Amino acid sequence: MKALGRGSLASALKIVLDVAWYLSWAALVLASLFLVAAGAAFIMNFLGYQPGVLSETLTALRDFGMFFPLLVAEIVALMIVIDRLRRIFGTLVAGDPFVPENAGHLQVIAIAIAAYQILRHVFQGSVAMLLTLVDQPIGGGVELDVAPDINLGGWFAVIALLVFAEVFREGARMRQEQKYTI
Repeated sequence: MKALGRGSLASALKIVLDVAWYLSWAALVLASLFLVAAGAAFIMNFLGYQPGVLSETLTALRDFGMFFPLLVAEIVALMIVIDRLRRIFGTLVAGDPFVPENAGHLQVIAIAIAAYQILRHVFQGSVAMLLTLVDQPIGGGVELDVAPDINLGGWFAVIALLVFAEVFREGARMRQEQKYTI
């Protein structure tokens, strides 16, 4: 099987990325609806209104509502990565990988992965803070570990993508110079 062009491995991966793109949109819509419902539950609780039928659901949404903005932000970071990968694979399917735009796409992917790593730490910190504030035991009697949990693989990917972006930029520049060479 060939790597570039129509009917290649790149075109199959582009299809997988297209499916992931639409699934991530569905996840974003669902998380946004949960965010709106959590906001509504918070406002209803603030006003003293407790509907009887949905009170348990609204209480759960209100209690965990602070996580939904972080979840939405993480989904957006994932969508940025998927979108830029779709654009890169579009150039691979076209048979032209060394276009200057791919360098920019790789840089944006690196920034989105870095943002996701930071959001992951914020999310973990907010969970620890919430559990501490509401004085809730952690399920199963497990102790809360506050040691830093740095994902070296994620940060290595950020650095590697920035290097690859420069390689693509240089490859595109060299290809452009070659076009003008007689």
